Amino acid sequence: MTAAQTMTQEQAHATLTAPGAPFEVIEDDVLGHRMKVYKQRFTSLREVAAFAQTRGDNDTFLVYGDRRWSTGQFLREANSVGRLLTERCNVGQGDRVAVLSANNPQWCLTFWGTVDIGAILVGLNGWWKADEILYGLQDSGSRVLVADRGRIMRIAGSLDQLPDLEHIYLIDCAPADVGLDGDGRVHSFDELLTAPHDELPDAKIDEDDPAVIF
Repeated sequence: MTAAQTMTQEQAHATLTAPGAPFEVIEDDVLGHRMKVYKQRFTSLREVAAFAQTRGDNDTFLVYGDRRWSTGQFLREANSVGRLLTERCNVGQGDRVAVLSANNPQWCLTFWGTVDIGAILVGLNGWWKADEILYGLQDSGSRVLVADRGRIMRIAGSLDQLPDLEHIYLIDCAPADVGLDGDGRVHSFDELLTAPHDELPDAKIDEDDPAVIF
């Protein structure tokens, strides 16, 4: 290949973003400001999930230890999380669902189950100490918390400081394991996985709606 045949980075960018090209760039209004955006962009994270759903069960989407999830299986479980957050916790547009956990499938499932119903995922820092966790939950206005054993233990004795927190789902332990068996707000995360299905939520999501707080 000669130098004349080699497309420069600038030429490649111009070709891909030109009118009619897959990554055509236009100017549009974003929260009152004119900005350059992709014309054929996804307008919500749910559209990303819908696109991924076309892969079905013919791939390996997620690996955790000895377990494997296809894209289809993962999204069915995420849809279960979203539906049960709506039905059992009355989570809807703009509500905050916090995650306080190490990296694991439940973290990922909570993320997609939350943003796909138009709610806001609050990713709390797993290294935070008790007072930082409490502040994060209070300041974000989180109504639901998904947590693993190691981190819920940091605030188990201080839940009375979180009157707005209505539901807590534990990933890797039972409420009795962390001294919370008498708290009606506390459940097993597995309860959110009991309704797997293929239908994505239909709650309206505007392109400028908040999706996450980190």
